[in-house]
Amino acid sequence: MTSIIETERLILRPLTLADAETAYHGWTGDPEVAKYVSWLPHHSIDEAIEWLKEIEWKQDAEGNIIPNDNYIWGFVLKETGELFGSGGLIWEDDWQLFQVGYNIKKSHWNHGYTTEAMKAILRFAAATLGLKRIAGGHAKENLASAKVIEKLGFVYDRDDVVPHVDGVRFFESREYYLDLDISIRKAVKSDFPQLFKLYRELQPDDPPIDESAANVVWEQSMNNEITYFVAESVGFVVASCYIAIIPNLTRRCSPIGFIENIITAADYRRQGIGRKLLEAAVEYAKEHGCYKVTLQSGVKRTDAHEFYKSVGFDGNSKRAFEIRF
Repeated sequence: MTSIIETERLILRPLTLADAETAYHGWTGDPEVAKYVSWLPHHSIDEAIEWLKEIEWKQDAEGNIIPNDNYIWGFVLKETGELFGSGGLIWEDDWQLFQVGYNIKKSHWNHGYTTEAMKAILRFAAATLGLKRIAGGHAKENLASAKVIEKLGFVYDRDDVVPHVDGVRFFESREYYLDLDISIRKAVKSDFPQLFKLYRELQPDDPPIDESAANVVWEQSMNNEITYFVAESVGFVVASCYIAIIPNLTRRCSPIGFIENIITAADYRRQGIGRKLLEAAVEYAKEHGCYKVTLQSGVKRTDAHEFYKSVGFDGNSKRAFEIRF
């Protein structure tokens, strides 16, 4: 379980005590940043240090992350290495759920950084922590946070009144939730960028492929008798396979289904997603009148063979031969 996350423009990493001065001067000590949140802005670097101690990641002797009641990352720009904010997951007793929270420097508002960071954190919540639902909320007047919550896909639940930590003030708020369940669906053309990246995990030793050339192949495959299925989690394509329906002059002209390129992202494996994908592809073959569905697997991949058998494939009925060029 790794605590460092990389996105297109950002590195998300655990904060350390060495970040106290940057955090204090950047966002934790800024009253404007804290205007709509339930905590008080820090009045000194020492207060920032105490906060950093509270949110410290816990690890065992082997370096594995120990479950905690919060998971907070610092947001760092790849291009400059600048630490400009923080956010993550905080356990809420009232909800009995983890809730998203985030704050960044004013100079970095309105660039989409918070949404980008929190999408990656939601993936961590689903893939690594195995969470099924996340809470979210914002003060009604905080329109910027409302936009982030909306872009992340949260569903409105109710209005509420949230007490401030000072015990005096209260916020009128809107509360939301987000289900992190995996959905299986047919791929659409706009899935290409994520699929292109995912399939690099399937054959990591292959020479690099020009993305524009690969997109031409993708467009062609979408227009032929090939159907891609994908598993989606919080907006990410995390697994895929395709099935080709091949016309056939035997077996009363019943077609054959051929499944290929089965891949699940490394952080989502062993969650039953591959099974759901294969079951969707097999059902699709039945709907199209196929008399059988076939797939191939490397002879040394005995763990995969057992998995395919558990889905219902017979590894002893036929033998595959191939010529590679």
